[in-house]
Amino acid sequence: MLTRRDLLGRAAQTGLAAAVSSALPLARLAEPPAAYAADPSQLDGTLQAFADTIVPGRKATKTDLGNAIHPQAIAGMDKLPGAVETDALALYHHPLTGFDALEPTFLADLDARALQQGGDFLSLSFDKRVAVCLAGLDFANPERLLWEAAAAVPFTAFCAAALVEEQTAAKASGYRVMGLPGKAPNGYKNFSYGKPLSRERTKKGYLP
Repeated sequence: MLTRRDLLGRAAQTGLAAAVSSALPLARLAEPPAAYAADPSQLDGTLQAFADTIVPGRKATKTDLGNAIHPQAIAGMDKLPGAVETDALALYHHPLTGFDALEPTFLADLDARALQQGGDFLSLSFDKRVAVCLAGLDFANPERLLWEAAAAVPFTAFCAAALVEEQTAAKASGYRVMGLPGKAPNGYKNFSYGKPLSRERTKKGYLP
């Protein structure tokens, strides 16, 4: 089972904890944008679409952990798995992440900027989604910290396999994409860098 220590440790390594904490003062008690009132699933779909814009991926219907993916979320701009497939949405909503406190304010700003591009974020083309994100992450945006926190979540899901108990390439598609074999408590028996790493402190350039 993934412990609190494990999750916080992985999140801290990628800056997620700091990003969310720094944005908390900007969070306001707000209702979700009116555009999502008729269909609450659009809330999660929009977060997945944002995650796909930050770390694009292939079309998919299920995540690494078997969770559903909104049919409009992934634009399919890459042939390999992206942040959505690595369970960015589950990490957004994980109680230890703390993003739920930021979500209403972030989505309100995201929605307002998406309308300037012609519609709600989930219905926009990938190029227009990118334009929305560039505007949101611009230094001129007073709520930029919210956007940085929101962007940190998909990076953590993809690069740190934050919610995968066994951090191996077999379990975490982000690791496979990056070419990382993943966690190995006893090391990798046949692995070698193929060259001496240091001759200053050892006779042959490697540890015995």
